[in-house]
Amino acid sequence: MQRSTWIISALILAIAGLAIPVVRHLREVPPPPPPTLTLTFGAPPGAELGSGDEPLDAAISPDQRQVVFVATRAGTTTLWRRALDSDRTEPLAGTLGARLPSWSASGDAVLFFSGTQLRRITLAGGAVSDLADAPSPSGATWLPDGSILFAPQSTGVIRRLRDGTTSDATALRPGDRAHLFPTWTGEGTDFVYTAVTENGRRTVRLVRDGEARDLAGTSGHGQIAAGHLLVVRDEVLLAYRLDDSAGSLQGQATSLATGVGTTPGGRSLFTASARMVLSSGSSTRARELAWFDLSGTRTGTMGQAGDFWQVRLSPDDQHAAVTLVAPLIRTLDIAIVPATSTGISQPLTLALAADSDPVWAPDGRRIVFRSLQKGPPALFSKRVHDNDADDESFVEIDATPTDWKGASVVAHTADAPSSYDIIAIDEARRTRETIVKTTFSSTDGRWSPDGQWLAYVSDEPGQADLYANRREGSRARISFGGGTRPRWSRDGRSLFFLRGSSIMRATIESNSPPSFSPAVQVADVPGIRDFDVAHRRDALIALVPVSTTVTVPVSVTVDWQSTIPTTP
Repeated sequence: MQRSTWIISALILAIAGLAIPVVRHLREVPPPPPPTLTLTFGAPPGAELGSGDEPLDAAISPDQRQVVFVATRAGTTTLWRRALDSDRTEPLAGTLGARLPSWSASGDAVLFFSGTQLRRITLAGGAVSDLADAPSPSGATWLPDGSILFAPQSTGVIRRLRDGTTSDATALRPGDRAHLFPTWTGEGTDFVYTAVTENGRRTVRLVRDGEARDLAGTSGHGQIAAGHLLVVRDEVLLAYRLDDSAGSLQGQATSLATGVGTTPGGRSLFTASARMVLSSGSSTRARELAWFDLSGTRTGTMGQAGDFWQVRLSPDDQHAAVTLVAPLIRTLDIAIVPATSTGISQPLTLALAADSDPVWAPDGRRIVFRSLQKGPPALFSKRVHDNDADDESFVEIDATPTDWKGASVVAHTADAPSSYDIIAIDEARRTRETIVKTTFSSTDGRWSPDGQWLAYVSDEPGQADLYANRREGSRARISFGGGTRPRWSRDGRSLFFLRGSSIMRATIESNSPPSFSPAVQVADVPGIRDFDVAHRRDALIALVPVSTTVTVPVSVTVDWQSTIPTTP
């Protein structure tokens, strides 16, 4: 008994002795978190980060030791990889035209989009494989269960790819137009995506156990990292603490960075991990009018650079009508650029409202265009090279002109909220006739020089592709991997069009019924906004980024959680 009592007493004393340092330790103030450090993420030698107007397109590996990013060198855009503890970078072969990279959960492979395909590259062996069609992609992410979530188009839902089978991963709510930019949260199979409504509002939603709940509004997309939701609003990168048990946000947002841009496609220019954030401002790179021959070789320029968005050559190739952003009032206007090196550009439109989509008359003396100068969209015309000319009302309908053949202007107009038909507007009578009407959207109609073919864009295949109707009634499909902006060659034997950053060419074959040869690439022009085909010689004119444009820096914020106040 005495022995037992002694043992118990000894244990009590030992525990009491141990308790003293334990209590002292609990009373100690925890060391402060490491201070935030901001660095600059450099481009590979001889290259620039990103592509076109998107200076940051990157993803941080799950172990936070590497970054894959898009960079452009010598006009070629590919994926690059860099270890964060090294200045050494390496291009990843087989990733030409890559964008929107995303790591696998295990860190041994990377998803990316190229052309109209979702692709995967295995880092160990460099094998590249096609996974799914994605004609107009808006992000992808890889879940730990091996499934891939991706947004194949700029409208519609998030799709899930697993074991070779594709299904819907989200469902549109009433008023939704698109679900974009899926991102794994780092927990289970939870993910977030950006919902875009018909009125343009963007909301980040969390999907957990099949249920989607709204988290916060955003100017672009959202990402969850280290238990925080990161979004950009008014060029400020904000971090909200996420209550994991409730699946909702708590407390006030903390500003992590300012001057963070958002692309026209709605992707905010940041990517984050638990420890670091890469961010960048918007990059509006000036465009210049560059000439290319039909082999894709650049041969010269036309006029001065500007914030150009559309280009249409006059019938004699001596002038170009360009749609540009006016420097002071930041609205769309149309200007006439002369082909001669000594010529001076002249404004065609001066309205405070937006003017766009210029189309030359066959004789080159007038231009018809779309304008908001009276409020509702309508078509106007104006004489060219006449400083005293006024804008003349052409027809008061909401339509987009694309061609002018003989006495008729070709345009497309809405038949339903998301469907378009192609019409011909009689110049003299101002009457209209529908010339392409299907159950799908048909846009950008262009007559061949001999007037025997009408080429146009249709979303009938589930993506934008090109078709052509003959006057006698037959129809031919021109593109099978995506295509927009059809432009006929001057002899009418070929059709040029855009696919991503590539100018493609399909030629009419001599068979019955007539068909088009498989399209071949003429030139890859990263950052191209628009192009046209010359009427008097074999040449192309394209709106391309100016090579001397100042590069927007990409910042790296290390230990970003240090800036977030601790909860009481």
